[in-house]
Amino acid sequence: LLVASRAGWMSAQQMGMELLSKARDAGAATLIPSSLQGVRTASDGQVEAALLSVPGESEPLEVRTGAVVNAAGPYAGVVDALLRGGGGEGGGGRELPLQNEVHAKAVLRDDLSAVPGDAPMVVWTDPVTLPWSEEEAEALLEIGGFEASLAGSLPGGFHLRPYPGKPHSLLMLWEAIHADVAVPREPPEEAELRGSLFAELTLRALSRAVPALGGYLGEDGSMTANVSVDGGYYSKAPDNLPLIGPAAGGPRGAYMCAGLSGYGIMAANAAGELLAKHVTGAPLPEAYAAGFLPERWESEEYRRGVESGAVGKGFQI
Repeated sequence: LLVASRAGWMSAQQMGMELLSKARDAGAATLIPSSLQGVRTASDGQVEAALLSVPGESEPLEVRTGAVVNAAGPYAGVVDALLRGGGGEGGGGRELPLQNEVHAKAVLRDDLSAVPGDAPMVVWTDPVTLPWSEEEAEALLEIGGFEASLAGSLPGGFHLRPYPGKPHSLLMLWEAIHADVAVPREPPEEAELRGSLFAELTLRALSRAVPALGGYLGEDGSMTANVSVDGGYYSKAPDNLPLIGPAAGGPRGAYMCAGLSGYGIMAANAAGELLAKHVTGAPLPEAYAAGFLPERWESEEYRRGVESGAVGKGFQI
């Protein structure tokens, strides 16, 4: 059991809106909805314009620019291939080994005050067996597949954190519930979150760590809590380090900022600052900039090193 008693709290949505507001104050503009169709380059391979598909327009919208940044999150691999290939008139290169995995969270309104509102973040790291009745466990085993796995020992890693309010809510996460979900390179817009099932399973697991949460499970095993579920994807490279810098194999002026895995909000501002240094030609931090370059995946030696464990990996959340 890990208790992070000094963990801070912030609103990712408010941070995003603040950054967007400041960008617009500085002259930035947004075009929503639209999608990148490719880039146009000069004879020397330098990006000259981005070509965008806009609803209602028969021809691509051309936005003249000397730099294009791929910050497409779970679609970064698709955009990278576009910049490398026909859409981008780039130089080819190897496909980036970006992986997507489902990430979900459940928010429970704690009407029973099962957890104090000022409690710290709690992470349960040991394996756990969910509290099923004998009949429930037998039924799960009969179904087979994912459901059958729920009757046995499951990986730990479930999180709990109070969310301010009156009454306060509980933020609950458990990545193990989606470990079996295969996500294609171009993922669906709506991730398979398993909805109320995800919430119930996470609540059952957390009731092992906080028995008072069992008050939200009825005598028949049903969940009686008021819970909402949302989520999306984590996108990461096998070394769990971000991809920040010039896009390997793409035209000059193509950049990438992606693969921030489960630490995207925490690292977003620093990643944006590093990317800006690449784009503007400012001096780069010697201590770490080279370690995040996308071109590291062009090296077969680096790929083998990651696979064998000879190359260290970044922090995994």
